[in-house]
Amino acid sequence: MAALAPVNPQLAYQYGIWLAVIALLTSGRMPRLGPVDCLAVLLCVWATATSMWTQDQAATEVAVYAWWTVALLLLAARHVMNTRRRLLLVAVAFLAGTTWAAIELISVGGTTEPSLLRQGIDGVGINYTAYSLATGMVVSLMLWAARTGSRTTRTALLLAVPVLGYATVITGTRASLIAVILVALYVFVNSAVKQAWVAAVAVSAVLLLAVPFSNLGQYSPGWLDDTFDRPLEDLSGRLLIWPIAEASFWESPLLGIGAGAFPGTNPYYGVGAHSLLLALGNDVGIVGIAIFVALIGFVLRDAAPATGKRNRMLVGALIVAWTPIWLSGHWEISPAAWLVLAVWSRLPLAVTPRRSPRRHRRADEPPLPALVVARGDVWRVGHVNAAVRVPRGLSGSVQAAAQPLPRR
Repeated sequence: MAALAPVNPQLAYQYGIWLAVIALLTSGRMPRLGPVDCLAVLLCVWATATSMWTQDQAATEVAVYAWWTVALLLLAARHVMNTRRRLLLVAVAFLAGTTWAAIELISVGGTTEPSLLRQGIDGVGINYTAYSLATGMVVSLMLWAARTGSRTTRTALLLAVPVLGYATVITGTRASLIAVILVALYVFVNSAVKQAWVAAVAVSAVLLLAVPFSNLGQYSPGWLDDTFDRPLEDLSGRLLIWPIAEASFWESPLLGIGAGAFPGTNPYYGVGAHSLLLALGNDVGIVGIAIFVALIGFVLRDAAPATGKRNRMLVGALIVAWTPIWLSGHWEISPAAWLVLAVWSRLPLAVTPRRSPRRHRRADEPPLPALVVARGDVWRVGHVNAAVRVPRGLSGSVQAAAQPLPRR
């Protein structure tokens, strides 16, 4: 599913929930639910509850099924990825899927919009493909930081980056292009600023709250016209939709108007809010926003940014990459996004802080026990702290003093 989700989200929505259930049932053990898992299930329960007051029952049923699909994918992925090898397998599969989508986009082309200089894949939203490609580049960064595989494998990771980058460019999706540029700048800044990830999270939170609620329609983003060579006076209609979505949100701020209901009530029929907070606010209200924010917070906590520089860099890179996507697109119920959240929540399995080599062990480090068998006697070997001469008769050598145990 990690390989399929970036290629075609419909496959994930169609089969993801069943594959998640199969993965859980065939794992041979009961899931140990953590805060991330419980919050994901709680968010789905709340989204389901909105069907009691929704303004569009049919749309809510579709949205609720999508919420349960991505949540179960998250839960199953976190449950299955209990070793470094399994985690890296899922991450590599996701990167392979995004690379395949990029190659298909470049070679086949699919749907094109010559007037807008955009190119996509048949049957898949151009923005979704672009968001997946940008996310794939961050996953490639994670695999590189985890020192995955041999030198040849890491070289292949580097070669995938320009392919994904070029494919992102030809989609013409501004949020993804900005995301790629910001991640490159962030990685550079992070090398000099230890707590850059904290600033990334704080700035992201401020932007997500301020941009859709700040009446940007009175400003003219002319610099975007010059940069992307596309008519953007209203940010492709977002400056027209955000005030409508905000007004709809204030009609029922606490509970929302029902999961998936806003596009049907929008005068621009079929168009979503194109903002994370406005989309969640209309779907599940402030209650749902609080659950979603808590879920993201616990994912960042599980990624353990305090344990090492690479962990902090990767946490900040994901937030930096997703901020422009969250600001202007729909990524909140994306199967690709939730699978990547699952990978990041298990980040310590793949990326651990490097220890500087030492000639002697530290006094506060626990010693390593050992056991030696010789001539039918069992010898308990002391803690490995210093090299000593081993009496004749013992096979091999150990770094400890040995004491014989009674023969059993």
